[in-house]
Amino acid sequence: MRRQISIASSYCPCIRKRFARASSGYTSRSEPSAYSGSVVSSRMREPHSIQNALVSGISAKHFGQTIVPNFASLSMLQLSARGREIVPHRAIGYPFSGIIKGMARLLWSVLWGLVCIAAWAQQTARPVYYIQFKEIVHRASADYLMRAHADAVKANAGAFVVLLDTPGGELQATRDITTTLLNSPIPVIVFVYPSGSRAGSAGVFITVAANVAAMAPGTNIGAATPVSGDGGDIPQDMRRKVMNDTIAYAKTIAEQRGRNKDWVVKAVTEAASITEQEALRNKVIDIVASSPQELLVAINGRTVKVAGGKTITLRTKDAPFQEIPKNWRESLLMFLAHPNVFYILMLLAIYGILGELQNPGATFPGVIGAIALLLALYAASVLPVNALGVALILLAFVLFVAELFTTSHGVLTAGALVSFTIGSIILFQSDSPVFRVSFWLIGSMTVLTGAAFLFVAYSGIRAQFRRKVSGQERLIGMIGRARTKLEPEGMVFVDGTLWRAIALDPPIEAGEYVQVDRVDGLTLYVRWQPKPAPTAEERESARA
Repeated sequence: MRRQISIASSYCPCIRKRFARASSGYTSRSEPSAYSGSVVSSRMREPHSIQNALVSGISAKHFGQTIVPNFASLSMLQLSARGREIVPHRAIGYPFSGIIKGMARLLWSVLWGLVCIAAWAQQTARPVYYIQFKEIVHRASADYLMRAHADAVKANAGAFVVLLDTPGGELQATRDITTTLLNSPIPVIVFVYPSGSRAGSAGVFITVAANVAAMAPGTNIGAATPVSGDGGDIPQDMRRKVMNDTIAYAKTIAEQRGRNKDWVVKAVTEAASITEQEALRNKVIDIVASSPQELLVAINGRTVKVAGGKTITLRTKDAPFQEIPKNWRESLLMFLAHPNVFYILMLLAIYGILGELQNPGATFPGVIGAIALLLALYAASVLPVNALGVALILLAFVLFVAELFTTSHGVLTAGALVSFTIGSIILFQSDSPVFRVSFWLIGSMTVLTGAAFLFVAYSGIRAQFRRKVSGQERLIGMIGRARTKLEPEGMVFVDGTLWRAIALDPPIEAGEYVQVDRVDGLTLYVRWQPKPAPTAEERESARA
């Protein structure tokens, strides 16, 4: 308080004198002030009160008469006239306090606004990204799903939705996909959609691995029993190992997502398959919805646990629903990675290369074969190609070519057809029947290949039994012109050479056309021939 009074005293001497009088015990009820217009009330009996009065500007609230020092500013006069108390630090103690308080209020407003905006943003639904996975599960399709998931995570998506329709596929690619889903930092939703779709074989593991599993009406899920690459059962010595490993893998996924592990094991061991309503009753899936929009509304507000144990509340009701499409490389690779397409490309490559070797300089067969070979190798990088199957197909073509140069009485051709068929059947090494070439395509290509090589072989055999002719004998049947009159002997011009000739139907005038009937040494026996029709080159020369 003394510090405040000293500050006030520095502004005006009257305050300093008045404070000195009050401190000396001045107690009169009323005494005119030494300063014009100033009266001290009788209530100012204690130094403390006098100090308060002096510091506060001697407000009308505390005294019968308002005492306003001569040093008071216009603001103090206005406040005193209105009967409002003059706060000490506002009057004289802290001249910049109003500015400081205004800045503090502004800063508080800004901070509160930021908090409100953050809370609003937290409640606002983030975009939901989805892909349409209507593929066989192989390396290419797995890469597409994992790339799309990474893009969704990078965009801080509210959820990642997989619209699933698959017959199954390769087990290793399935493991890569489920590993990605189980370790996802954002919620993953797998929706077997649209009606008529299925989550077969590998699709069971993908569906069970999702945070939210859903199916559309008219869909089914199941049949996850491992099989060999040709669609049959695995040999007994390997069956137990593969089955036990797959069962343990399925149980692990089901337990982590809280799903019915008994049914999942049954789908592996007994190839069990159920509809969407049965899957819902057996707690294999979480919800049945007829469309993605209905699904997003139904799961809004549901809490899920993602990687790291973090719990997230789904805000999907009004969230933007955006697709992550395939890029051109993924689209091309998925087209080429179909078993039937790869099979056709491989055969085209073999046909083209053999055609170029048979007819050097033809160019076209070689170009087609080279392009097909490169595309086939590109597809083989993602397909589980069986090297033995490829070797048997190549062996078949070697046997076909050998048949053209040796006389095996059909043994090589028969061996080639058998090798070609077996190689086509076991062309892919996988535990899923979807990785096999269509039997109709295998049969068609076997018949076509065999017929083509038999035709070539027949043409070669017929050429071998054809009567051999010398250089002169090839003149038989050729057309020439008489250079002299044949009566019956004369000279004719045939095949760019002048020959001695004998007319079989003389006379033949010079310049007329003749046809060689037979050859005897260096003598040609000819007959008269009508003028042949002009060739295209002759007609073009005549016009010129």
